[in-house]
Amino acid sequence: MTRLLESAFVIGRRDFTATVFSKTFLLFLVGPLLIIGISILFGNLSERMARQDMRSTVSVIASQAEFGEMEAARARLAPAFGADELPVLVRAEPDYVLEAQIADLLGSRDKRILAVMTGGVARPRLTGAVSETGAIREQITLIVEEARHRRALDRAGAVPPPLEIEFVKVEESAGSLAASRAVTARGGQLLLFMLTVFLAGMLLSNLIEEKSNKVIEVLAAAVPVDAIFLGKLVAMLAVSLVGIAVWASAAILGLTLWPSEAFALPQPAVGWPLFVLLVLIYYAANYLLLGALFLGIGSQASSVREVQTLSMPVTVAQILIFLLASFAVGPFNSLVAILAAVFPFSSPLAMIARAAQTPELWTHALAIGWQALWVWLTLKLAAGLFRRNVMKSGSGPTALGPLRSRA
Repeated sequence: MTRLLESAFVIGRRDFTATVFSKTFLLFLVGPLLIIGISILFGNLSERMARQDMRSTVSVIASQAEFGEMEAARARLAPAFGADELPVLVRAEPDYVLEAQIADLLGSRDKRILAVMTGGVARPRLTGAVSETGAIREQITLIVEEARHRRALDRAGAVPPPLEIEFVKVEESAGSLAASRAVTARGGQLLLFMLTVFLAGMLLSNLIEEKSNKVIEVLAAAVPVDAIFLGKLVAMLAVSLVGIAVWASAAILGLTLWPSEAFALPQPAVGWPLFVLLVLIYYAANYLLLGALFLGIGSQASSVREVQTLSMPVTVAQILIFLLASFAVGPFNSLVAILAAVFPFSSPLAMIARAAQTPELWTHALAIGWQALWVWLTLKLAAGLFRRNVMKSGSGPTALGPLRSRA
């Protein structure tokens, strides 16, 4: 065991140094930051432009008094709908030829009028390219009804004072707590899934270069194959953690300079310090589990083309695993959620969701031990298949061997 660990350390240090102290690794670190930064910038700009383009404008041909009633009614209803939900009302002075005025307003390209309302509050008529049962018609109807009711109350002298509802705020309720923790659970799952998909896929092609230039034969003659696989797997995990540390630092700096409530998640059940620690532990477990599997699959391929062919089913399998783990959000004690926590390759994702929803800790100790066992078993299986299929004659059958022989 001591020789295995020493050999794995030597292999891992060699791979880690060769990867981190290279020019391509700097591009690997900076590339995602640039992509995310540009995406956020253009996303915000396009969102503002889309909000302006999609904002509904209705022209109201009415006198100043009637338009004022409708605008006041809209102002009273707007807080219940949101600032941009109700259509914007724009007044137009009544002209002599009403039909021609409606056609001019609807045909104006700079005003972007969606519909034109005539007849005032008494006999409203809506003309435009809107659905008879759509939201615009219903909202205009609601605004007119509110204006009618306020007019009737004004004439009767029975306008009630503004209604004030007594509000009693509590810190939390069972329903709001469960819903907020479910948001954190899905956020933790998505973070682990995206990082693993982005970083673990490199292990599929980790051995291709060394197999092609016969370096793997030299390594296998000097150290056990198990040590080669263990060293490469741990080295790539360390490389991924370096990348995550750089990206996390950039994210913290960005949120410090430009704070945003959109990224604020509710507090998990185990508390933030322990939840962050569990995120790191389960990320390492998820990476080692899938990485050992990918290393074993990729070691059977003999060319980059075969690795590219294998990447599609591997990605689909990861998505299916993520879907299975998503059942652990909400009813985390259901049968499907427990199966997701027991199945080794979905266990890290399911358990991080459980950490966000329930404060019990003994299940995490059990799950981490279970995942460590499966990392060892998967690594032993991958090394055994490589030793038997590839190292047997220097270039044994590959993962696509049956397909190639049929062709």
